[in-house]
Amino acid sequence: MERVVLIIGASSGIGLSCAQRFVNAGDKVVNMSRRDCPIPEVRNIRLDVTDENSVIDAWNYFTAEFSHLDIFIYSAGFSMASPVEYAQEQDYRYLFEVNFFGYLNFLKKSIPYLKESGGTACVVGSTGGVAPIPYDCFYSASKAALNMLTAALWHELKPLGITAICVMPGGTKTHFTFKRKEYKPEDVGEYGVALTKAAQALAEIEQNGMEAESVAKTIYRKCTRRPCAPVYASGIANKLSAFLIRLIPQRLVYLIVKKQFDLDRE
Repeated sequence: MERVVLIIGASSGIGLSCAQRFVNAGDKVVNMSRRDCPIPEVRNIRLDVTDENSVIDAWNYFTAEFSHLDIFIYSAGFSMASPVEYAQEQDYRYLFEVNFFGYLNFLKKSIPYLKESGGTACVVGSTGGVAPIPYDCFYSASKAALNMLTAALWHELKPLGITAICVMPGGTKTHFTFKRKEYKPEDVGEYGVALTKAAQALAEIEQNGMEAESVAKTIYRKCTRRPCAPVYASGIANKLSAFLIRLIPQRLVYLIVKKQFDLDRE
């Protein structure tokens, strides 16, 4: 029986690269997102992960057509550049709905199917979950939450034959950079200059970063083999960074992040 792979967010970026890799492997790939995946072999189901009715409808469509699920990948994401003091509640709640609760909702629906197949649940995290991103702290917080959720799930689900993993890319060259919601400097008082610097630095890190296909390669490898840990960084540089962050003093992490995001210059 061919594997059925469900990807939330395969219309672009890392999710799209994942879809292509699984299609090339001969798997049946289903995408759920607001826009269709452009790969002809992929079955598309429209979904807004923040809309309860859309979630119910999309899942009903999926289960009506497919009787089993082997691999579930969550690649939807949202990012916002804003100081906490000026961040609007509707924005940071939306961010957590997309980045964290969207995954949790579909994970809960997927677990009964993954029990039967001995399958894998994978969420796309970020090294921002282990290293803080100034002025994008809600994104960092949501990714840190995914890391801890996955680490705990590993113990819950492994006895049931399910593998839970989180793959953390670092800066990745996709259109995600240009979809980030950025608050205007004139609307955030004394934070304006620092916000602009940090947002520009983050955009440069991403656009000079790894290719989406490299992340998809890691995800494919971890989803089709039995990994020995729940959380992985994608790419040698990111693996090294994630390792060092656990070892070096937090004061040094603070200084490195401050320099990386151009917060030293006035």
